Amino acid sequence: MDTSTLEQLGLSKREAKAYLALLELGTSTIGSIVKKTDIPSSKIYEVLDRLIEKSLVSYVTIKHTKHFQAAEPEKIVHYYDERKAQFMEILPLLQEKRKQAEDKQNVELYEGKQAVFNSIYNLVRQAKKGEEYLSFSFGKEHEDPDIHRFYANLTWRRVEKGLKIRVLCHESARHIMFRYGTDIAKRIKLRFTNFTFPQGIVLVGNKLVIVNWEDKPTTIVITSHTITEQFRQFFYELYKQAKL
Repeated sequence: MDTSTLEQLGLSKREAKAYLALLELGTSTIGSIVKKTDIPSSKIYEVLDRLIEKSLVSYVTIKHTKHFQAAEPEKIVHYYDERKAQFMEILPLLQEKRKQAEDKQNVELYEGKQAVFNSIYNLVRQAKKGEEYLSFSFGKEHEDPDIHRFYANLTWRRVEKGLKIRVLCHESARHIMFRYGTDIAKRIKLRFTNFTFPQGIVLVGNKLVIVNWEDKPTTIVITSHTITEQFRQFFYELYKQAKL
């Protein structure tokens, strides 16, 4: 019988083999268990001791020789329930640790056009498939040939990654954005608004990226669950009111 199910319930491979062997053998001595399982004799006592601690094996001593016996299979369920109960006790602590990690904040600064390109490419590379990519887009910087090529390439990288792309753009830049073609516009779920909003901001996961293309191109990458959630709510408030 395959041991994988018992291993998934928390037994080691050797523990699972020894328990299954004892179920088949009935009351047995060390020699019989070793022969049935191929577990080295130097390790078998250690394995059986662990099963005894888990109440899955018991023994009696007859004429100075230990005879081992497997507990009824229902004990496996009891053992699993105990482990589940123990896990539920520490679950709040684990959740708190995860929340602390999410709330951990960090700020990085990158300067130069290529550094800006790389920081945004890294954002896409590190994102998980199916995550949202939300962008408060610019306008006139798209007239720069290098930047135009960068955003065209970025779109396909985001699509290949499986990101859910939504872009909010000012109405005044509509003619610029559609230079990329209607296919790209559809893939990024582009919407337009006359509302004046902070441009050059991208949100992915718990990262917020602020891009400045003027003078010396600069990117600020902020890692913060709290900050990104605030901007994400702001984005969707505008996006719901914006036009296609």
